[in-house]
Amino acid sequence: MPTTRRELLQRFAFGAAAGAVHVGFSPTAWAQPDDAALLERVRADLSRHASFGDKFSGSPGDLATASWIADRLRTSGYRVEQPTFDAPFFVKRTTRLTVGATTVDVMAQAPVVPTGPRGVSAPLTLVDGAVGDVRDRIAVIVLPSGRHAALFADRGIGQTVMNAAKAGARALVIVTTGPTGEAIALNSPETPFVSIPAAVLAPKRAEPIVAAARSGATATLVLDGDATHRPSPNVIGTLRRGERWIAISTPRSGWFGCVGERGTGTAVFLELADWAVRRFPTHSIFLMNTGGHEYFFAGSHRALTQAPPPASTVVWTHVGATLAARDARDENGREVMLDTADPGRSLMATDTARAAAAQAFAGLSGLANPTPVRAGAGELSAFTDKGYTTAFAVIGVHRWFHTSQDTLERVDARLVVPVLQAHQRAMEILARV
Repeated sequence: MPTTRRELLQRFAFGAAAGAVHVGFSPTAWAQPDDAALLERVRADLSRHASFGDKFSGSPGDLATASWIADRLRTSGYRVEQPTFDAPFFVKRTTRLTVGATTVDVMAQAPVVPTGPRGVSAPLTLVDGAVGDVRDRIAVIVLPSGRHAALFADRGIGQTVMNAAKAGARALVIVTTGPTGEAIALNSPETPFVSIPAAVLAPKRAEPIVAAARSGATATLVLDGDATHRPSPNVIGTLRRGERWIAISTPRSGWFGCVGERGTGTAVFLELADWAVRRFPTHSIFLMNTGGHEYFFAGSHRALTQAPPPASTVVWTHVGATLAARDARDENGREVMLDTADPGRSLMATDTARAAAAQAFAGLSGLANPTPVRAGAGELSAFTDKGYTTAFAVIGVHRWFHTSQDTLERVDARLVVPVLQAHQRAMEILARV
C-alpha cells in the first residue's frame, strides 16, 4: 500500500510505496501490428528524448532537445524561430540537511533562495497539518500522500508552505509523501515561491528528520550554489497556407529526464506536426514548443504573443503531460513494471470540443470522459483564457512524475501510439476534414 503521511509520522515507513488503487478503468488500448513503422518512429523519438538527460529550463539537456525539435520541424517544412527568455537556474554546490550525526541530501526548491555555505541553523519543528508555532525554526512540512506537482499560494500544499513562511519560519523542508518514496520537484512561479530557503526531502530519507523535528532538535540546512538565470528557447513553427489555422503546442522543459512526463508528449507533437502538413493542406499551422514549464508555464505565456488570432483558429491541440506512462505495482516490496498505462491521466476539452474529444479518445483508460478545462492544470487554460474556444489536452501525473526516476523504462511506444491516433481523430473531426 502507499505510504501515507500518517504512516510516515507514526511508523516511519519509508520503503517504495505502491501507486494508488486503480478502479473503474477500461483495459488499455495498444497499438496494432499494422502500425509497425509508426511504432518504430515513436520508440526512436522516446529514446532520443531520453538521451538528452535532464530537461531543466536552460540546461544542456533542454537546449539539445530544443535544437532537435527545431531541426525536425524544419525537415517537415515549417519556418522555425527560436526566441529565448531567461529562466531561473540553480548551479548547485551543496544541498543537505544535518541534525546531530545525521546528514541527508535534499533538493533545493526552485527558484532557489540560497543559504550560502554556512547554511541556516535553527531548531526543527514538525508541521503535519495546520501550521503552528514555527517562528525562528526550520519547519519540516510533511505533505499528505499524493502525486504532487506544484505550489499554488491560495490552495493545497502551496498554501501550507506559504502559511509557514508567513508565520516566521527561517527555512522550510518539504517532505513530498508520494507513491515512490522519491523527492518530488514542485512547479512554482518564476520568482521564489517564498522568500526563505526551502528544500524538498524524499520520504524514504525522512525518518530521522521527522524524529528530530518531534523533539525540536537543532539542524542546519545548506542550499549552497548560484541562483541565476539561463536562456531557454521557445521553438515556434509556422506554415502559412490558408486563412484558417490549426495550432499544436507542447511544453519541452521539465524536472530531471521527464521521459514519461515530457517525452511522450514530444514524440506525439513531432508526429502531429509532420502529419498535419499533409492532412490539412488548406490550413495554416502554428506550432509552439516551449521552455519554462516548471515556472507556471513561463515560455507558453511569452509564445502566445506569436499565436494566430483565436477567431481564425479552428482547433488548438495541446499535447500535455504524461500521455502514456507504464503502470506498476508492488510485490513484496519490489516494484514490478506493468504493460498497461498508468490511468492517472485525464482529458480536458472546451465545450465546443468535448463531443469530438469523447468520440476520438473512447476506450483509452482515464481519457474516455473529457472534463471541462481546469485552471492551472497544464497550459490549456492559459490558451482558453485568451479566447481559443475549440481546444483539448491530455494531462497526466504518473507514478514517477517530477522525480529522478522518470526514465525511459517508464514508457512504451505501444501505449503512446493509440493516444497519438486519438489526437489525430479529434483534430480531423474539429477541423471538419
